[in-house]
Amino acid sequence: MNNRFKVLKWNSLLALCYQVILIVTGLILPRCFLHFYGSAVNGLITSITQFLSFINICDLGISAVVSSSYYKPLSEQNSYEISRIFVYARRFFRVIGFILLGYLAFLLLAYPTLINDEFDYWFTFTLIAAMGISQLAQYFIGISYQLLLNADQKSYVQLIVNGSTLILNTVASVLLMVFGASIQVVKLATSLLYLLRPLVMWWYVRRNYTLNLSVPVDGSVVTQKKSGIIQHIAHTLYENTDVMVLTVFSTLENVSIYGVYTLVTSSIRQLVTAAITGVQALLGNMIANEEQDNLSRFYSLYHWGLHTIAALLFTVTGLLIVPFVRLYTADVTDADYHVPVFAVLITLAYFLSTIRHGNYVLIRAAGHYKRTQHATLIESTLNLVISVVCVFRFGLIGVAVGTVAATLFFVVYEMLYFSKNIVFMPIKRCLRQWVADLLSSAISIVIAVNVNLFTDTVLSWLWQAVVVTGVCIAVNLLVQLIFCRDDLSSVKALLVKKLKR
Repeated sequence: MNNRFKVLKWNSLLALCYQVILIVTGLILPRCFLHFYGSAVNGLITSITQFLSFINICDLGISAVVSSSYYKPLSEQNSYEISRIFVYARRFFRVIGFILLGYLAFLLLAYPTLINDEFDYWFTFTLIAAMGISQLAQYFIGISYQLLLNADQKSYVQLIVNGSTLILNTVASVLLMVFGASIQVVKLATSLLYLLRPLVMWWYVRRNYTLNLSVPVDGSVVTQKKSGIIQHIAHTLYENTDVMVLTVFSTLENVSIYGVYTLVTSSIRQLVTAAITGVQALLGNMIANEEQDNLSRFYSLYHWGLHTIAALLFTVTGLLIVPFVRLYTADVTDADYHVPVFAVLITLAYFLSTIRHGNYVLIRAAGHYKRTQHATLIESTLNLVISVVCVFRFGLIGVAVGTVAATLFFVVYEMLYFSKNIVFMPIKRCLRQWVADLLSSAISIVIAVNVNLFTDTVLSWLWQAVVVTGVCIAVNLLVQLIFCRDDLSSVKALLVKKLKR
């Protein structure tokens, strides 16, 4: 038990460091794209990235199902079963690699005609080609090794490799832009650097695992494939609906605005996700070993921490995001980035999404794909239908409304599902947590909205950020003392025990 939590601690710590690198580099590169190439090119990059990510549909949810299948043989150190799962995954993802080749060919032919009013056909063609190389390497080489490492609570290997290549890519990309390179050359350099990721993971697994690659390929080692496929397709559509709808029914400038705001909100979501890296593998290990009491106690504390941290971070984000974007796009004049209503809605959407993803790790750990597949289908349908209906009248705000409505549905579903399955968490406890979240955010907003220290400079924004964050932390702590005293006591006991050691 202690060793499992020690590994979880190091995975989470490295994941947080990686997310800090990701956030910093994620802020630098789009800002440079805006400065050197303009909003339309930045929107084009965002759009192509989302369209390339549609290849994840061809993953068919097998990644999640493979991860779930690994937990039991890894806990039993059953090398033969691990090898059977690995060989099946490797063959499957090589097939996906060939499908990706076909999808890339389709994009190269069709996508440039979609936006040919703004960019030359060959400009877009070569940009898609440059951006697609690293995706091919992922499916042909890297993903089967990555799944094994993550399931074995060794995600730190992937995090170290990814963090190093992120830094190298940022430095190389900025230098290329400063020296006048085209966007195609910049993105080609990125793809070539990212080829290092799958190669290093291949080398690590070959040196540290005893895998019998000659075992026969048998799909029966990975169960619930059909339900995993349904879940994955539905969630991939849900994640990509907004940019797809804006690309088809709106403008690339709106895609760029959406990309800048979600650059902030997705960074916060990724930060929270990083803090819980390894939780799925730990929960899967507990479930595989039938440790129901440990599972319930750990998940109860995890649920409280997820809500408390997410509510605090997204309240601060909602208060600071508009002045931040004003600074970030200060010298960009080809689009209006001041859209406060959209800012509020997209912040709320990503808060709900963070809770949704944080809780979904339990469904994956338990392998409850079939039981929950209908809810993911409803979620993706709601997002698509509401976004398409609303985008014509409300533009950016319309797609944000669709995301909020769809994600809220699934969050409520998860709360009801967990009250009757896996951890059997009482509804009353969940509702108490939501009341604490809403109350702490509402009080913080009422107080912090009157803090008006921003005067269009970086230093004034930073000072305002410090004051607003301090207010939100103080209010959040007070509310937690009133509503969640038991959880605070548990955290205090853990810290005291740790200090004594």
